[in-house]
Amino acid sequence: MTKDIVILLPRDNLLNAQNKMSRYRIKKIVVVDDKNKRHPVGILSIKDIIKFLTLDRIDRDLNEIPIVEAMTKNLITISEIKSAVDCAKILDKDAISSLIVVEDDPVQHEQLGSSVNRKTVLSGIITSTDLTRFFSERCIGLASVKDYMSHPVFSISVNEKVSTAAELMIEKNVSRVIVTPASRHRDRLLGILSESDISTVIVGLKSKALRSVYEHMQMMFSSTKRNITYKLHEPTLIRIRDIFTPKPTVVDKDTDLAEAAKIMVTQRISGIPVIESSLEEEGKMKKQPIGIISKTDIVKALTGFK
Repeated sequence: MTKDIVILLPRDNLLNAQNKMSRYRIKKIVVVDDKNKRHPVGILSIKDIIKFLTLDRIDRDLNEIPIVEAMTKNLITISEIKSAVDCAKILDKDAISSLIVVEDDPVQHEQLGSSVNRKTVLSGIITSTDLTRFFSERCIGLASVKDYMSHPVFSISVNEKVSTAAELMIEKNVSRVIVTPASRHRDRLLGILSESDISTVIVGLKSKALRSVYEHMQMMFSSTKRNITYKLHEPTLIRIRDIFTPKPTVVDKDTDLAEAAKIMVTQRISGIPVIESSLEEEGKMKKQPIGIISKTDIVKALTGFK
């Protein structure tokens, strides 16, 4: 498990949370009680932020939104004596990517003894990244990528808006999509867009100043200046082509699953496109995306091992 945890309070704002995620290159922050910082009350992920901003209709900047409004409050906790497979089963069953690890509060334990009402305190966090690292080291040769990859592949044009991609991810409950060319060869892999990529422009998705500039540009250059409707969450002119990851690392469907897990850990990525090569009429090799292998899939694979 990860013991060095980044924490924030419920009253802290989303801008602060986004800055910490960017600074420490993390996707989750544990939210603790105002009065007792060893007592977890929620967890905030990049997915939580993106989903909240996509649905929120109140006109305010990121620094005006307290974490408590966007965080996940129904925490699922686990004891540090549980096995990695036990953790994987809970993550898979509840479709989550992290568990708060708790231990008995030593003060409460001394006062209450064996009472079932004794309290627990924050000990660490176990994430899909931790389990992926475990899999890469301990499960070599036990499965291949094709056995656990997710498919079909959800794709989006490189010229689409960032908000459209965010809505697609929420609708399909995925953390990344394949990016394809805007016109010809729509089945070609141009790149990949992940929640982490979208997080780089999160500030812009709620900026009043940027939206004001955008709206004025629309008014000035639109051919029909009447009855213009503005999308609250598209305050900038940023498109997918501006933030996606081009030429991503890919793996073949027959790759050892532990090797794919190792790539994710060493490159600090959460998903890899799975490709299948075929010969085109021109004699060139075509690499077509047929799936995605992610840390979530690694966790699912771990549930079947003893």
